[in-house]
Amino acid sequence: MTELPNFDKLRWLAENDPDKLEALQKTLCKEAIDCCPASSKKQLISMLYHLHQQLSRCSNPYHRCYLASSIMYDKFIALNTIMNNPQEFRQQKAKILVLPAKKTVD
Repeated sequence: MTELPNFDKLRWLAENDPDKLEALQKTLCKEAIDCCPASSKKQLISMLYHLHQQLSRCSNPYHRCYLASSIMYDKFIALNTIMNNPQEFRQQKAKILVLPAKKTVD
């Protein structure tokens, strides 16, 4: 597994070589997902994709940091809720909506 550089090295990369820092981030994320059980990989890949989509809209590093922190906070709140009320979580059922068929033009 790739070793995470110390804070000073990460700061230097952020200021001087952001492409290398991004490559390191992608490598570390891929390695972390590869170490997870197969049952979790699809969800983690989906979450990572969602995070990248959200971060691509950010205008500066502070915005990216705030957004990533906010997403993490929301996930922790959801996990806390599930851990404290597992029965309520298990009782939730998805409502399936039937959408009208698209009409074709001859």
